[in-house]
Amino acid sequence: MNNPMNNKTNKVLLVTFQDNTDVVGLKYIHSYLRGHKIESYMLLLPHYRENDNYKIAKFIKDINPAVMGISLMSDEFFYAKEFTSFIKNEFPGLTVVWGGIHPSIAPAQCLEYADFVFMGESEVAFMEYVEAVFANKPTLSILNLAYKTGDKIVINEARPYIDDLDILPFPEHMPSDSFILHKNRIREMNKSIFEKYARYSGKFYSLLSSRGCPFSCSYCSNSFYAKLYGTSKVRHRSVHNIIEELTMAVAAYPDIIYISIQDENFFYSDIKWMQDFADQYKKAIGGKGFVCSTAPNNVNEEKLSMLRKIGLSWITMGLQTGSQKINREIYRRFMSNETFVTAALQIKKFNIPCLYDVILDNPYETESDVIETIKVLLKIPRPFMLQLFSLCFYYGTEIYEKASKDRILFEDPRKKSYTKYSNTYLNKVIRLTPLLPGRFIMWLVNNRKGKLSFCINLVFLPALFIVEPFVWIVMIFISFDCNVFSTIRMMSSFFNTGFRKVALRK
Repeated sequence: MNNPMNNKTNKVLLVTFQDNTDVVGLKYIHSYLRGHKIESYMLLLPHYRENDNYKIAKFIKDINPAVMGISLMSDEFFYAKEFTSFIKNEFPGLTVVWGGIHPSIAPAQCLEYADFVFMGESEVAFMEYVEAVFANKPTLSILNLAYKTGDKIVINEARPYIDDLDILPFPEHMPSDSFILHKNRIREMNKSIFEKYARYSGKFYSLLSSRGCPFSCSYCSNSFYAKLYGTSKVRHRSVHNIIEELTMAVAAYPDIIYISIQDENFFYSDIKWMQDFADQYKKAIGGKGFVCSTAPNNVNEEKLSMLRKIGLSWITMGLQTGSQKINREIYRRFMSNETFVTAALQIKKFNIPCLYDVILDNPYETESDVIETIKVLLKIPRPFMLQLFSLCFYYGTEIYEKASKDRILFEDPRKKSYTKYSNTYLNKVIRLTPLLPGRFIMWLVNNRKGKLSFCINLVFLPALFIVEPFVWIVMIFISFDCNVFSTIRMMSSFFNTGFRKVALRK
């Protein structure tokens, strides 16, 4: 039975299909709305299935929002499609708006189902839209908005980036008025449920100290945003603003172990800003380790030394491929293998555990290109671990346009998980690179087409289930400056998430 919504209510419901609570972008939208006195609710639908719809419908009827905003990535498109179709049928008066990465890069696809789409950075634009809806004012001229009129797609001009990020309210670790589909029921979020769905049981606090990326790698949505905004500008929050957020977070959640800085490239910050951050972090948040990402050409010993002294515990850095030709011509990454190896050696010098990103399943790569990746990985000082990703050709990115032009066959990015790479022989060798001796790794490479190629299957699972957990333990131990108690405390949280990410590739 249809349930027409009462559109006079000034409420917004924000929905995500992500399987964990680390939805920083949606948390920012939620906080921005609430900071402007708009009644906003969040609904998390991990592992969403069609038979959940009527439980969700009852919840929506009780909340009675005027606007529903759905945030999605490409691999959540079909969840959003199915869910929106149900909602539009069940609540014909409810306006459904999509936002996030996939609606930004593929608005025409999304407008087949959503009433409106918001493209790009949309805290301000979405709030303006919501306020206009509540006041029964026109909405079609709002910046960042895309909509369909007849068969025509209209995409409004992009609102300029928010330069002063300090104006944004802090996103809550466990947002107020948030709900989750848990054990076949919609439940209000509480600490126990939050810890079940949060990465590392909620002991990692996600922080954005900046927005934007200085690079435009062809496979990344940042290459699309650079075209949308006409710039690859990186904007930083003030150190005071960051420390204020962290101070509040640590006071509210004293069991936080790590601060996870989710900037695209934290080391891109200039030395003056970083010194200010180091000084204030040490005074206010001393004792809490933090995690960040960097690019090889932004690593130097001055920054490493400064940050290691105040708690830098883990680094993530991208290699992506050992083929310099692929890096330059396909990925548009202009950094040499020598720069990468030098950065890895510097990170090791300061005894900081590091995860290195590698992209697999690239149809432009030859076997020789993949072997070059293995050779570069063997130059990295141990211990280290890899984060392996299967190349996805996302709509709107440079590599999608190139592959389409070159008539390369690739899987629909809406149906593909970037964490699920193919089990080819050389992919298995790459997976084993941090775990087994270098000479044996090259022996596997050299015997990949011979009678002894079966040997990889003899060592693969034992390495994954015996050697790999040991390497993780050693890296956790190092990250806590060889403190046994802290290592043990972290183990259960780490392996719950780590096993899903590394072994199950989720």
